[in-house]
Amino acid sequence: MIDEQTLDRAAAAEDVSPHELKRAIRREKIALRRAMPPEIRSRADEAINRRLLEIVRTEKPSGLVAYVSDGTEPDLAPVMQYALQAGITLCLPRFGQSGSYSIVTVRSLDFPVSHWGIPEPSADAPAAPSGLLAEALWLVPGVAFDPACRRLGRGKGVYDRLLARCAGKTIGIFYELQRCAELPCEPTDQPVGRVVTESGVFGCTNNVRS
Repeated sequence: MIDEQTLDRAAAAEDVSPHELKRAIRREKIALRRAMPPEIRSRADEAINRRLLEIVRTEKPSGLVAYVSDGTEPDLAPVMQYALQAGITLCLPRFGQSGSYSIVTVRSLDFPVSHWGIPEPSADAPAAPSGLLAEALWLVPGVAFDPACRRLGRGKGVYDRLLARCAGKTIGIFYELQRCAELPCEPTDQPVGRVVTESGVFGCTNNVRS
């Protein structure tokens, strides 16, 4: 397992690039997340959704950008269902033919299964207005996070590109086992403003998002 001391030594080593270190962390954290026992995952998801519902009810965003879990990520179905019932515009990412993702609006959680094997909004789901996305609350998945709210994704830069164009509030959604002492950072990496795990809601330092 990659512990804090191992990360510190690896980060300080001249022959280990940020890209290589990220790849090692990514393998470790994905394996840990996949190995979570179902009962522990269920309790963690319940706690995460409870915290998120409190945030959404308090902040009352006009739009909520969420994601559909791949089965190992925290499942946000209760928060998404609340948004639909409360009149909050629910938005989700959709893979396009160009190989990039766009954000679309949805009116239910009944989706076809994509070629990735997970549910995804249909091809006729309308694009989310840019004005809405700039004011929305974004719930962002990831592979790892650190106390400065640096976020490590799967390595394709999907959310980094989306968030680079987003002025909305961002919350990284993780399990506690995805926490790192410090993540390597590159110019294209986009931090999040807060992190929610089963243990709590964490504010962040050294970035401007909130």
